Amino acid sequence: MAEIISSSEKREAEFNRFIVTEYLRYGSVDEVFRRNDYALPISYPGVQRLLDKWGIVKAAGPNTRLSEALAFLSRLSSEKIPLETLYRNMPPSFKTSMGTLHRILTHIRKGTIRRVGTALILSPRANPNMVLVGNDVSVPRLEVGKKFGSISLPMGYSRRTEGRVTSVLRVLQQEVFTQRAIERTLPMDELTGSTDPFMYIDIADVRVAVYNFLLPDWLSDTKRFSSFKIQDLRFLHVSEICSAEGNFRTGMAEMGNGYRRLLAEPRRDFALDPLFERSFLNSQLALTPVPER
Repeated sequence: MAEIISSSEKREAEFNRFIVTEYLRYGSVDEVFRRNDYALPISYPGVQRLLDKWGIVKAAGPNTRLSEALAFLSRLSSEKIPLETLYRNMPPSFKTSMGTLHRILTHIRKGTIRRVGTALILSPRANPNMVLVGNDVSVPRLEVGKKFGSISLPMGYSRRTEGRVTSVLRVLQQEVFTQRAIERTLPMDELTGSTDPFMYIDIADVRVAVYNFLLPDWLSDTKRFSSFKIQDLRFLHVSEICSAEGNFRTGMAEMGNGYRRLLAEPRRDFALDPLFERSFLNSQLALTPVPER
């Protein structure tokens, strides 16, 4: 009987890990059920309770990711063509609606903020000039024939009403330590830094809070990192990020320069006096006319 109970508990544990893995892979409970042909032996509330029990911070913001809209708006800024013209050339996999893009552009021109986000600058404690980045592959590149997304910091949407630790934890689970989140061994206590952002940057209609944390030596090995959304997680020197030469996500240069200031001004209390920046993308798109609809 003991062996039967042990076997049953093992199967339950494996199934629970599977559900948590699927959620972190697809980002929503609806998508988990859809990807599994709605044939899972668990209810929607059951999945929600399991995620809560596992300590998983659920996704925030719209179903489409921030990176997809940013990729579109970056092309809109560089090609300087009407939004509708560019939208008609998007691949079928592009999910953000034209109405959403019009709303974002309107907010940019008005200088108003609709959502909030979180970005993490993670560096080895032994070499704070190195910054963790990866290729965001959760959204395909919008240029034909290019599969991989732009170089990005770990970042994503947050909720206005949640605590800062919760916002940081969500990004760590989804974009830095996914496997550890699945194994319930997330090394949150090993990170040193302030839970107050040292910088805010407006990117599209999102105000992104930027945090800095240092990693101990044993966590600075890139083999420790895992994510379904970011691949090839690696460290780049902050000077490379500031130059933004190459396929960097919009806002990266500004955040790199902000981090440089954090390193260069050790006496400044950035928690009380954080930096505020407007992304170059917003400055450019503010000049883009929005047609009457």
